[in-house]
Amino acid sequence: MKPSSTKSPRPLWSIVGVLLGGIALKLLLNHLPPNIRHHYGDLFKAAIVVMVGGAISYVVERWLARLPHERIGARRATSLRFLARLVLYLAIALALLAAFGVGLSSVVFGSAFVTVILGLAGQSFFSNLIAGIGLVIFHPFEVGDHIQFVAWQYPILTPTFPHEALKPTYSGVVTDINLAYTTLEVEDGTPMMIPNGVLITAAIHNQARRERRLFRFRFDVDMALDPERLLPALEATFREWTYPVDVRLVDMGATTYGLAFLVQAGREPEEVVRHAVLQRVLPIVQALKATPKNDSH
Repeated sequence: MKPSSTKSPRPLWSIVGVLLGGIALKLLLNHLPPNIRHHYGDLFKAAIVVMVGGAISYVVERWLARLPHERIGARRATSLRFLARLVLYLAIALALLAAFGVGLSSVVFGSAFVTVILGLAGQSFFSNLIAGIGLVIFHPFEVGDHIQFVAWQYPILTPTFPHEALKPTYSGVVTDINLAYTTLEVEDGTPMMIPNGVLITAAIHNQARRERRLFRFRFDVDMALDPERLLPALEATFREWTYPVDVRLVDMGATTYGLAFLVQAGREPEEVVRHAVLQRVLPIVQALKATPKNDSH
């Protein structure tokens, strides 16, 4: 209990210190020569607003980042950070307008303001901002979730090796949701910044909201290899594996036939599960091809 009581006042005192610093700068501005204050007063006021607002935003961001997620929950922590950013940046924007002598009533109720907002609503930044608000309100995912998303803006080329249809997905762990972008940490550890406007229209698979994932892998086998020998050997191998595996015949060509492996795995990446399946399948296929059918017994 003692550490929490000593740490909790720090953000408040930091904000008070920043506000006092801003007041001191404002008083210093009043003592500048009249000609300098007349020509550059609005610029100095705007600079003070930006410095004070940025410092307060930094203090609040760091305080929210230090809050234990297990106490307030990941969803509430994400919403608090997003709301804090939105309110602080909006306050800074309005304070800047006020520093330049623009009245708040004319900004909010003026027809010019409405025209500007409607004109910019379709632009990238405002669409990403509105999409970010939608992501925070509807929670298709949270910080810490492993997701996959399909979006037409990021097409990929499918490999030419025979396989079943593949979804052009991007996947990673959500590390942040800010006003314009959502950050994913992909499998190689690289941060990937996706505009919120893309994710709000994308198809999202939230792997964190299910205990098991169903993987489907397709492999083609030489027609000369008898399936009556191969299937029992594969079933016996996967019977003692960690995850349930269902092996099925799914296709037949002129020289090959297709096998599908349905694996109910955990939250491992698809490449890891595919590697583990291939490690067990390839030795069996090679051993059966090296052993004629008459010598199998």
